[in-house]
Amino acid sequence: MNNPQQPREYDAVLGGNSPSLEGAAVLGGIEGVKLRLQNPDAKVKIAALEQALNYGEQGLDLVIAGLKDESWDIQNAAYLLLKSRTEEKISQVLIESDAHLRIGCTNDYTCLCNYLAQAKWEEADKETRRVMLVVAKREMENSLEVEDIDNFPCEDLRTIDQLWVKYSNGRFGFSVQKRIYQEFIENGYEYGSKDIWEAFGDKIGWTYETWTTGEKCWSCSGTSDITSPKGKLPCCPCWSYDRDHYLVEIGEYGSWDAKWTYLVVLVLFLRMETCRL
Repeated sequence: MNNPQQPREYDAVLGGNSPSLEGAAVLGGIEGVKLRLQNPDAKVKIAALEQALNYGEQGLDLVIAGLKDESWDIQNAAYLLLKSRTEEKISQVLIESDAHLRIGCTNDYTCLCNYLAQAKWEEADKETRRVMLVVAKREMENSLEVEDIDNFPCEDLRTIDQLWVKYSNGRFGFSVQKRIYQEFIENGYEYGSKDIWEAFGDKIGWTYETWTTGEKCWSCSGTSDITSPKGKLPCCPCWSYDRDHYLVEIGEYGSWDAKWTYLVVLVLFLRMETCRL
């Protein structure tokens, strides 16, 4: 029977082929893997995770622990090593840790996941916009173009949406907004019309009347919590947190910002159709 504490042919043993002195350190077996996992070099740690799978349950537990590492690279490496395994234990671990949602994509969603898990909805909304800019490589421009939305990676869009839906118990998420918009169409509203945008904005809490003129404007500002209208969050990714309010007049002949918002939201919904969300 193999002893997991003893080095095997793939282990690194201090001193190479030379006989080791009694009591000398042997960098092999499961203890050697644990030692390499303490190395600050991410490449060394990732190699150790790969090697850990050679040591049965003990090694598997080390890879599972990698899902909680401070480094996203280590988390991602652990996830990739585990996702193809069929053990029920692994499937449950991946679900409980949200690893199947927040990692394995082009970006790290750990921060978004943490905000949502703590019900910090406004912080999560800001983080959603930030990560979308990162994925689209538009951080410097600090804005998303229609082309960016139309080509947004499906896996990342799915991850963002599923995290919102999960932690809000189905109250928030892009797919929730899309479903509300579709319900208006099913109830006879004309696709893309002024009436449907006004009804949609009212329904999800994106509209209000200015106290000076009484004109209806779009805004996602103000306090947002779990009691906010269904579908309010995330806010439209074309809106910015650089200003205090998103005062956008609603209407077919309204401001340029209003028309731009309509366009971005429609393109987002179309992209979700393509991604089957």
